[in-house]
Amino acid sequence: MAQLVGSDEIESLRFELAQIGRSIRSSFRSRTSSFRDGDHSEYELQWAEVQRLPTFERINTALFDDEEENGTSGSGNYVKGKRVVNVTKLGADERHMFIEKLIKQIEHDNLRLLKKLRHRIDK
Repeated sequence: MAQLVGSDEIESLRFELAQIGRSIRSSFRSRTSSFRDGDHSEYELQWAEVQRLPTFERINTALFDDEEENGTSGSGNYVKGKRVVNVTKLGADERHMFIEKLIKQIEHDNLRLLKKLRHRIDK
C-alpha cells in the first residue's frame, strides 16, 4: 500500500513539474519577440545550456530574471539578464517569488485564452 501512495505522489509531482515546464516555456516564447538581437542571442545560448543538461537536472532548472547593478560608478543603473538556477536549491523568499511569477503567468495565459474565446464568440 505504501508503494502505491508513493507512486501516486511521484506521478502527481511529475504532472506538476510538466505543467510548470510548459508554463515557463510559454512565458519565454511570448517574451522572445521583445528581445533585441544581442539579448536574444544571449538568451538562446542560456536556453541551449539548459537543454544540454541531463533530463532530471533539466526538470529542476529554470532561467531567472537577473538584475545586477551596472559598473563601479554607483550610478544605480541596473542591467537585466537571465541566469540558470537549480530550483531545488532556492531559499524560501526566492521560491515564493518563483511560484508567484508562475501563478501570475498562468493567470495571464488564462485571461488571454478567455479574451480569444470571447472574440471568437462575438464574431
